[in-house]
Amino acid sequence: METGLKTIDSLIARFGVRADEYHDAFQNVLLLHGGDKRAVALKLPFCFYQKLSNLPKSRMITLHQFYLPHRKARLASFLIDERGQVIEQVYYQRDSKYVKACKKLQMLVQQTYWRKQVNAA
Repeated sequence: METGLKTIDSLIARFGVRADEYHDAFQNVLLLHGGDKRAVALKLPFCFYQKLSNLPKSRMITLHQFYLPHRKARLASFLIDERGQVIEQVYYQRDSKYVKACKKLQMLVQQTYWRKQVNAA
């Protein structure tokens, strides 16, 4: 996948994009229930807290966060529902090159979760 930024492309090539619970220098994938109390410690954007608190406890949601390890900064965060749809996203880098790369990364994330859904069926 060509995101337009070599640093992000090399991170994707090195670590890949995961759809199951996982943690490395590039990404953190965490499964949460609606209203999960662990969300408070994650320093999430307010819109993410709203989505999580409004979900019933029976629903699962995936928090997928990406980081730029060389800058020690966040890149993007996504909330993904059980069907693999991104229901909320935040891009932390404001430079237009990073925003374009994040949009392409979001497409890659959705493809990864879609493949997971197809393989599970």
